[in-house]
Amino acid sequence: MIPNPSTHPRILFVTPEAAFIPEGTENRPNYTSAYTGSFGDFLAELISNLFELGADVHVAQPDFRKIFAIRSRKEKAGVNVKLPCDRVHLAEDRAIFYSKPINSNSEWENIKISLAFQREVINQIVPRVQPDLIHCYDWMTGLIPAAARKFKFPCLFTVQKFDTARSLLSYVEDTGIDAAGFWENLFYERYPGSYEQTRDTNPLDLLLSGILAANHVNTASPVLLPNIAEGRSDYIYSPLGQVLAQKWKAGCACEIPGPPHIGLNPTSNKKLYCSYRPKNHHAGNHKKDRAKRQSISSSDNRTTAQRYIDLYETILQRPLAATVHQKARTIKKNSHTKISDGQAIPYRKARSTQSYPLPNELISTPAIAPL
Repeated sequence: MIPNPSTHPRILFVTPEAAFIPEGTENRPNYTSAYTGSFGDFLAELISNLFELGADVHVAQPDFRKIFAIRSRKEKAGVNVKLPCDRVHLAEDRAIFYSKPINSNSEWENIKISLAFQREVINQIVPRVQPDLIHCYDWMTGLIPAAARKFKFPCLFTVQKFDTARSLLSYVEDTGIDAAGFWENLFYERYPGSYEQTRDTNPLDLLLSGILAANHVNTASPVLLPNIAEGRSDYIYSPLGQVLAQKWKAGCACEIPGPPHIGLNPTSNKKLYCSYRPKNHHAGNHKKDRAKRQSISSSDNRTTAQRYIDLYETILQRPLAATVHQKARTIKKNSHTKISDGQAIPYRKARSTQSYPLPNELISTPAIAPL
């Protein structure tokens, strides 16, 4: 267990992205930004800014050894974002060591990586770090908020993208995650009966499970949550819309901007270096990622870090650190309201009673893990 002599709250970021890589090969005093050209770059700078502002912040991420080796040989451009080595905690598993980048894997490969990553976070990293608050990102961390409830850790879940995947409880448990203790806090395809009836036949949705179980949810869109809550969105009749609307109405959801241009249209947006279509999407993706990376402003990230500090303090109901209170801007305080299991059941039931599928552009076709 990491000693924590400070009385200030400790925040654990949990991200499936390769946000940081070891600096050098020997005597590694720091981790440096991986410069992946993706959301991981934004996250690395955000975490670094939080650390510089005085927050006791730690990061859990997969140990992508193959990717680290490739990235460390490449020349890095821009500001060299660093974090002390004792702040980065790597989840180790062979499925992770030799993985390709997440955006180049099949959905089934990403489910396998996701479950291996979450197993190590739940079983090893969280008990070692002993955080006061866990901050998770997207569907590949969707089981952790439910596990955090079991261990009495508050959890913030950030919905940066609307991709998701599904798996059976039996497969989750076969990977080494003891989900029997928190299975009731997960979101299922059909209304769940007993644990035995649910385990082998009723797939859980990872993104919706993360949203449902988290104490608080935030998105990058300034209009998505209020539009859903007021019935002005096409998503209101989907399970996603219902869960987000309930979080918003309970005062457990807000928006904090993410990296700019996260939703660029690759076929028509003139802000890209080039437009691209299916035949040349590999080259176009590379240029789009470079455009996104160069568009991220350090000042914007610092303002975002200050807004997250406000949100952390609202959830925890106490300050992070003395030096953290000097903020450029604040967000509206949301009440720390917990959603009961009684409220959770209608969310899970919604999948069986509603006939409105999620739009294809928001949620990818789920993959159900085999037995």
